[in-house]
Amino acid sequence: MDLLVQFQCLFYSFVYGFIMSGIYHILNRFLYKVPCILRYMFQIIIGMSFGVLYFYGLVIINDGILRLYFFLMIFIGYLFYQKYYAYHLLYYLEKVVFFIKKIISPFIFFFHRISVIIQKRMRKVKEKWQK
Repeated sequence: MDLLVQFQCLFYSFVYGFIMSGIYHILNRFLYKVPCILRYMFQIIIGMSFGVLYFYGLVIINDGILRLYFFLMIFIGYLFYQKYYAYHLLYYLEKVVFFIKKIISPFIFFFHRISVIIQKRMRKVKEKWQK
């Protein structure tokens, strides 16, 4: 493996650690209210898919040769994300979710009102059938 390929692999590992941490952080944020067992299973599936994607990228770059310093660069990418970008990403993510909730809230109110009307009608029909 020549020097250029090693630099490409180091850069790929750093960027992969950075992006993997961000995606994992976002997915955990969205799965916060999911039961723990389902969340753990989903985390295992995501972790395995991240591993397969990382190895596939290494196969493309350098025929799948793994070195210890590649994993060190993934960890450095993770630390860089946590130190400089995690707070900002979640801040803007919360803003986007709040904006989407504001847009969707009239539709939720409308469907809730329709549901209440249907439930009242069903009770009346049920009472007629019981007589």
